[in-house]
Amino acid sequence: SFYSNLFPNEEEHTDTRFFKIGGNIENGPLIMTPRLFLRRHWDKFMLDQNRPGWQTNFHTNYTYGGELTFVLENDFLDTAYGFTVSRDTVDSTSLQTHARTNTGMYMELSPKLSDRLKLNIGLREDYFTGFGWEYAPSVSVGYELVKNFILKFLVGRAYRVPTFTDLYYNDSANKGNPGLRPESSWTYEVGADCNAGIASLSAAFFNRYSSDTIDWIRMNPNSAWQASNIGSVATNGFELSLGVDPKKIYKEFPAEKLFLNYTVVDEYRKHDYFSKYALDYLKQHISGGLKWDILGFENYWVINYKKRVGDAGFVVVDTKITKNIIRKGSLRAEAFFEVTNLFNVSYSEQSGVKMPGRWIKSGGRIEF
Repeated sequence: SFYSNLFPNEEEHTDTRFFKIGGNIENGPLIMTPRLFLRRHWDKFMLDQNRPGWQTNFHTNYTYGGELTFVLENDFLDTAYGFTVSRDTVDSTSLQTHARTNTGMYMELSPKLSDRLKLNIGLREDYFTGFGWEYAPSVSVGYELVKNFILKFLVGRAYRVPTFTDLYYNDSANKGNPGLRPESSWTYEVGADCNAGIASLSAAFFNRYSSDTIDWIRMNPNSAWQASNIGSVATNGFELSLGVDPKKIYKEFPAEKLFLNYTVVDEYRKHDYFSKYALDYLKQHISGGLKWDILGFENYWVINYKKRVGDAGFVVVDTKITKNIIRKGSLRAEAFFEVTNLFNVSYSEQSGVKMPGRWIKSGGRIEF
């Protein structure tokens, strides 16, 4: 029931392949970074696996393109700029065949005004087939008021063009909308960072105002989801992060890292419909964790408390054990054992859709 609670016996098979080639070309203070990429994604989706051939969709997506970035650093100004072009295609039994091209350019300036003042100015322009030009300016400022205490301010615009699924997907549970407009938002943030060596603390207030917000909505729980531009949504929030290194207090302390994060969000929009994403949001999120060494094994613990709008909230505990097998030069190999949702808690990240219970994974990782 991931895509709709109306059909609890969905089944999906996916195959994703990604290729990338790139490098760095240095010419004095100028660094050029070319990159080419190709991503292919195939999937077979059955809305009801108990009814073979009914509402079964096959999709093949290609995303490919290239990017060229230039970075120039000197004693007065760091500059980065670049150009990108990419093309997205889809061949689908449900969405039919569609393609669009994205051409973009961007620039980022970081003037070196003083050791205490950090300024970053960015601008990105993109042209999307069928939607025209979109822009994303941003300005961030950081000022060290006293040693290790930094005040921050950020303002920026973001945008999202509708996906092929938003525009064209169509089955008994979900209806796309080819008339969708791109959504955009302005975000303002003010905060502070403090790093005392033993502990670090970061806090920030933010406000986000989005226009032409894209969401999937329905008027009652028994109707299909419909992709729509729901208008403007105002979001206010607060974030707090605390990190402690207990070994700097007591060297024999068994734990190496302790952290605690807290986020609270409120959104404001009057509505008389059910929202699948935008208005069915995470209102409170508290996460804490630690890392320690046990007989040569690294053990991680993470506890998450989450409360969505209209729900009572839930607690999920995850743990992971890793063992370094080889660590020689650039060659590293490790084995891991991981348990997600250790206590098999029943919960939902999206209203009406249950998340998996206890999930046990083990494997290895090699890096060279």
